[in-house]
This record gives sequence, C-alpha cells and structure tokens, in this order.
Amino acid sequence: MMIGILAQMTLDQTVDPTGNMSVLVRLAVIFGAAATGCAVWGILQIGTTSIDKWQKRFLEEAEVELQDMLIQMPVAKLVNYSLIIGSLLSIAMFFITSPGENGFNWKFGLGVSIAVFLATQFGSRMSIRLLKLRRLTRFNDQLEDALMSMGNALKAGFSINQAVEMVIKQKKNPISLEFKLMIQQTQLGVTFDEALRNMAKRIESEDFFLVVSAIITARQTGGDLTGVFERLAQVIRERMRIQRRIKTLTAQGRMQGMVLGLMPVILLAVLYFFVDPNIVRGFFSHPIGIAAAVVVAILETCGFLVIRKIVNVDI
Repeated sequence: MMIGILAQMTLDQTVDPTGNMSVLVRLAVIFGAAATGCAVWGILQIGTTSIDKWQKRFLEEAEVELQDMLIQMPVAKLVNYSLIIGSLLSIAMFFITSPGENGFNWKFGLGVSIAVFLATQFGSRMSIRLLKLRRLTRFNDQLEDALMSMGNALKAGFSINQAVEMVIKQKKNPISLEFKLMIQQTQLGVTFDEALRNMAKRIESEDFFLVVSAIITARQTGGDLTGVFERLAQVIRERMRIQRRIKTLTAQGRMQGMVLGLMPVILLAVLYFFVDPNIVRGFFSHPIGIAAAVVVAILETCGFLVIRKIVNVDI
C-alpha cells in the first residue's frame, strides 16, 4: 500500500509539459510498484520461513547433543543466552566501528554488527559440537583402561554387571557416567545388550561400537569375554597409537589451515584498529571491495576445506 501511495505521488509530480500523462505510463508505474511490493513481501515471507526452519533445526540438534552429553540444560535458555550476547556485541561493534573522520558511517557499522551477530550464533552452535568432541576424546582415552579393568574383574570371577560396576566406582568421567546410566537402564528392565546399544548410539564412538559388537557376539555365542576384552584393549591401544602418529605428522597442515582462515580477519583488524580505519571503511563501502571480499571469503573457505580433507585420515 505504501509503495502504491509513493508511486501515485511520483505520478502526480511527473507530468509532461502540457500537464498530462499517458494512461499507459500511469498503469506501467502502478503495476511496477505493485510488483515490487509483492516481491518484497515474498522475500520477507521466505526469509521468515527460513529463519523459523533454521531455529527449529538448531533447537532439535542442540537438544539431542546436550542429552547425549548428559547435560541437564534447557535448550531455550542456551538460545536466549546466545541471542543476548550476540545482540550486546553487535550493538557495541556498531557504535565502535561507525564513527570516523568523514562522519558517522552507519552502513559500515551495520554490516560489522550483523557479521558479529551471525558469528556469535554460529559460535554457540560450534561450542556445543566442540564440547561433544572433547567429551568423545576423553571417553576414547579412558576406554582402554576400562576394558582392562573389566577383563581383570572377569578373571577374578565377577559377572559382567559387577565388572561394569567396578568401572563406575573408579569415577573417571565421562566413561563412569555412561556406564552408570547403562546399569540404571538394566535395573529398569532393559536387557544388557540393548543397554549397550543405547550407550553406543548416545556416544557415537567408533571404538565403542566395535566393543559393543564384540561383547554382544561373545555373549550370544558363549565366547570367552576375558579374552575379548584383552584383544579389544590391544586393538584400541594400537588405533590410538596410529591416530597420535597421524596427528603429529599432519600438525603442520592443520596449522596452515588455521592460519589461512584467520589471516584475512587479523589483517583487517590490524588495519582498522592500528593503521587507518578509513582504509577498511573505504574498501567495504565500494561495490568492487565488497565483491572482492566475497570472492576472498569463498576461496578461503574452499582452501580450508581442502586442507582439512587432506589432513583428516580415517583409520
């Protein structure tokens, strides 16, 4: 409606020397304004729908990952904290980067604040994944000792449930918490094999998937669980040795990927805060500069992904 009113005002001011305007021109302008309004409305609808889908997906994935890590925290609270922190940082960056020698450049400040807000929301999602990855690494590091302890308990005449309880008593988190939850499920009527499968799905560890498959197969076929635990501990020990060796050999490549991704950002920050902020403002105020920044971001992302693909070796 507002676009139609503005179009009509424009028509009232745009007349030929005789004071008349062609009906076709009027219709063209009115239909053009209406089409523009419909396009804007459609873009807003698509954007709102996309944001709602992204938020729903983020909440679902975050809730699953927090439950897998046994963290009792409402996902809505995490999202609220992320939005509050992102809003405060973006407002602060707007007032820090907008003032300049040539006046108040609100466009540059707005662009920086939007980038900071999006980075904050992305960072909250990545922080959950990093916490889960760190927890998985600790679990895998503790798995070998847990298998050896369970094997020794079986040699001493304990049952498999008692062997698991011995691991729980050692109180080495997170493996003791995971086995404790598994035992609690068996006490509620879940079979031992099913509780092991649930634990494997929750942890998503390749080593533990191997352990679960071997234990279930040995229990179903009447195999020697003591020997199974010893062989599994030996296999996991060898896998970890190879993984550490590969991690050492690929350390230089991983560092190159980090430097490649952070160098442009650090260079822009140095130019803005320590050299001349007008250089950065002028760069992002020109269409060519914006296009160059987009191209650089795409190339940097491709280079980082290629390096990560090279240095990530599956065993």
